[in-house]
Amino acid sequence: MMAVYEKNYRHLMQIIPDVRALQGTVYSEYNNRPVLFVEMLEQCRYTSILAITHYLSRDEQLLADFHMKLRVYHDARVAEVSDYQHQTGLLPVYSYPNKKMYQPCEKRHVNLFLGEWLQYCLHYGCQFEQLAESGVS
Repeated sequence: MMAVYEKNYRHLMQIIPDVRALQGTVYSEYNNRPVLFVEMLEQCRYTSILAITHYLSRDEQLLADFHMKLRVYHDARVAEVSDYQHQTGLLPVYSYPNKKMYQPCEKRHVNLFLGEWLQYCLHYGCQFEQLAESGVS
C-alpha cells in the first residue's frame, strides 16, 4: 500500500502544490461552478488533515458526489484516506461478512479510488495555486 500512498501524495501535491499554506476552505471551478472543495482541518509540523468534497452540477444545483478526509504525512511523503463518505476509522482488513458489509480490503479500494480520482483531476486541470496570496483559485 505504501506505493499507493506515495503516488497519492505526489498527485495531491500537483493539485495543491502549497498545501501547507492552505487555511480554511478553498474551491476549484469547472464551467464557472465550484466543484471541488478542500478544507484544512488540522495542520501540524509533519501532518495535515484535509477534507475533500466533490460536487456534481445538475439543474443549477450542486449535489455532493463524495466526501473524504485525507491524512497527509509530509515527512514520509504519503497521503491516505482516513474517512470516506463519513465512515471513519477504516481498517486495513475486514473479516467478511461484517456488520457494515465492507469488502475485506475496503481501505485499499478507497485509496486506489483516491489515486484514480486525483489522476482524473490532473487530467482536467484541477489545481489550487497561490493559496497564501488569494485564498481561492
